[in-house]
Amino acid sequence: MKTEKQVCYHCGSSSSTFVEHDHKKFCCEGCAIVYDILKENKLVNYYEIDNNPGIRTEAKEPVDSYDYLDNEQIKNSLLDFHDGKTTKVTLYIPAIHCSSCIWLLENLHRLHKGIAHSYVNFTAKKIYVTFNEELISLRQLVLLLESLHYKPLVQRKKIVQNKKGSKKKILIKMGIAGFAFGNIMLLSFPSYLNQAAGIPDRMIHYFSYISLILSLPVIIYCASDYFLSSAKSLRRKMVSIDIPVALGISVIFLRSCYEIITGTGPGYLDSMTGLVFFLLIGRWFQDRTYQALNFENDYSSYFPMGILKIDGGKEFIAPILDLRGGDIIRVRNQEIIPADASLESEFAAIDYSFITGESVPVQKKKGDRIFAGGRLIGGTVQLKVLKEVEASYLAQLWKEKGGTPEETTIISAVLDKVSKYFTIIILLIAAGTGIFWLIADPAKSLLAVTSVLIVACPCALALSVPFTFGHVRRIFGKNQFYLRHSSVIENLSATDTIVFDKTGTLTDTRRQEATDFTGEADPETMSAIKSLAGNSLHPLSRAINSAFEKYADTEVTEFEEIAGAGISGYVSGRKYKIGSAQFVGRNAETASQDSAVFVAVEDSLIGRISIKNHYRKGWDKLLSELASKYEVHLLSGDNDMERPVINDIIKDPSCLHFNQTPEDKLRYIRNLRTLGKKILMVGDGLNDAAALKESHTGISVADDIYQFSPASDAIIYSGQLAFLWKYLRFSITARKIVFFSFVLSSLYNLVGISMASAGLLSPLIAAILMPLSSISVVIFSTVAINLMAQKQKLS
Repeated sequence: MKTEKQVCYHCGSSSSTFVEHDHKKFCCEGCAIVYDILKENKLVNYYEIDNNPGIRTEAKEPVDSYDYLDNEQIKNSLLDFHDGKTTKVTLYIPAIHCSSCIWLLENLHRLHKGIAHSYVNFTAKKIYVTFNEELISLRQLVLLLESLHYKPLVQRKKIVQNKKGSKKKILIKMGIAGFAFGNIMLLSFPSYLNQAAGIPDRMIHYFSYISLILSLPVIIYCASDYFLSSAKSLRRKMVSIDIPVALGISVIFLRSCYEIITGTGPGYLDSMTGLVFFLLIGRWFQDRTYQALNFENDYSSYFPMGILKIDGGKEFIAPILDLRGGDIIRVRNQEIIPADASLESEFAAIDYSFITGESVPVQKKKGDRIFAGGRLIGGTVQLKVLKEVEASYLAQLWKEKGGTPEETTIISAVLDKVSKYFTIIILLIAAGTGIFWLIADPAKSLLAVTSVLIVACPCALALSVPFTFGHVRRIFGKNQFYLRHSSVIENLSATDTIVFDKTGTLTDTRRQEATDFTGEADPETMSAIKSLAGNSLHPLSRAINSAFEKYADTEVTEFEEIAGAGISGYVSGRKYKIGSAQFVGRNAETASQDSAVFVAVEDSLIGRISIKNHYRKGWDKLLSELASKYEVHLLSGDNDMERPVINDIIKDPSCLHFNQTPEDKLRYIRNLRTLGKKILMVGDGLNDAAALKESHTGISVADDIYQFSPASDAIIYSGQLAFLWKYLRFSITARKIVFFSFVLSSLYNLVGISMASAGLLSPLIAAILMPLSSISVVIFSTVAINLMAQKQKLS
């Protein structure tokens, strides 16, 4: 051991004693062990993101302190999902403090092969981990995090974050900077008035030293974020907007120190402290603006999903947010399970691919726990809700599946280019300004260069997109049109081709009628047909189930649903089939006679059920509006008996296709993509899930049984479908507002930089103008979006 004062390579702690390891110095064995873990797993890039980014844990818990996590009851109360192999958990980690933390925690899969994925919510200080419990237990995961000095705060109850700390910090900085700015301004008056007031030079020099002392907390503490951000950017070989700001502050401070110490002048400390004060006001405003965007993206309070609830022997549709522990719900084939529940039926097969990515159904028996987010495969089951629904969890899953859009949008590309070159151009302009004024008027050189560095601000550009699109999402949400992420708005605005499904999309499933049964059947058979149809969510199955309501329900076993074809299952030992003619073994000609569903028992046709379609209100106006501006196609799994009705609107026969299977729809979308079309697909989310996912934008239509479709980019309530053309038009308007915001911000920068280069702006005025540019863009975006929403009758 040595006694020289050192700084730990891992956590940055200073110590009079240190441990030397791998030619590096550490404050303790713990930090050295963490370094070894990172090095062994080739994660030493962690130290390139920031100097001494690690966290030091003062007191280490004993190894067995997490033994309680091996208790099944305690463990299950903490887990978000668990199927015996794949497990998901959310942990709160107070020590998350910088980009280095995020980088390391999102690379946990490189530290242990049992960890599949980890995602950090920086503002909430939470980490969402998906891991394989056969390879790493929850206890081992927590110990791994603690070994990295990111100790999770393990609590059963939901943790409510107190964000006052971060808000308080910036307010304290603003207070210190404002105090220093005001007092330095007062102390600077003698230098402004010395000739007229006869103030001695010694007194002015004395006040200058007091000003220098007052400015130290401002430069060291209040402006520290700008210096740290600039240092991190340069270490990553990036040029951020904080670099010219930090450079401008440094130049003014160092020049002021030189003048005061050498006695050649009073310096510009009043300008420097005022500059930091107004920059902090701008940062505070920007933080408040981004926090305001949270409500735009939080649609869980009106998430469009309902479920069949059983109470007193009666079934009715209940919003999932109204479900409570102990409620009995009925879930049908392909329906998403909205809450953690126990299985009341004898058997169920659950598809957890929505959560785990694995499509193999998990078999469950009576009494087993089933996690929210699974999709039922097979016949109807009853579940007992174990805990209240967290709609935010389902929303999180929906957004996770969306991920990053597959193609870079135009606006994103513009922002990337601006952010890449903006700062470099500003630095070059500042250098040119400095050289010019050194020749023309050296006294103006410093202030002109500083003003150029400060007044230039791309923040308004960065704010225009999230703020404008955030307001659009809020307005769409009010109108029961919910988007997965903001980039969907730009994809909607770029659409040139729209493809509609018919059944359950253009037709109203609540008014669809099974009018007549043609054939011979006794009440037992009719009851079996009704029960089999009741297991399916398909619009035609629901119509049949409703039409046969007077018949009693019978148990269905070995239920199977083939998308685009039909359903089958055993009732009282006999196999029933309901579906298309081909599905029950008849030829295609039979199917084209009228709109009907065929019924077979033991592979023998016993009759057919005529279906009367009712189109949604305003469907014809919707297609007419869209056909005038877009290329409109229709794909239907039904026969073409209703072609003449649709032909009046979609006149091109090559855009109308009937008897389409889900595979046919998928191929059709792929063919359109090869032609360079920007495709919007509108479907019911059942038989057209693959086509919805393949299109640039997929919209799922939600009806009285709200369909939560993982394949879609947006969900629209069926009653609002007739106004889809308005939403498309408004998305185009929103993109125009974003570009107008770009122009406004560009003009601000052009005028501001020109005036600063000409020596017409002081650094203090530049610091005031910088946040004003962001305010102007926010006000413009807010007013413009709200006015256009009112004009288009969407507000």
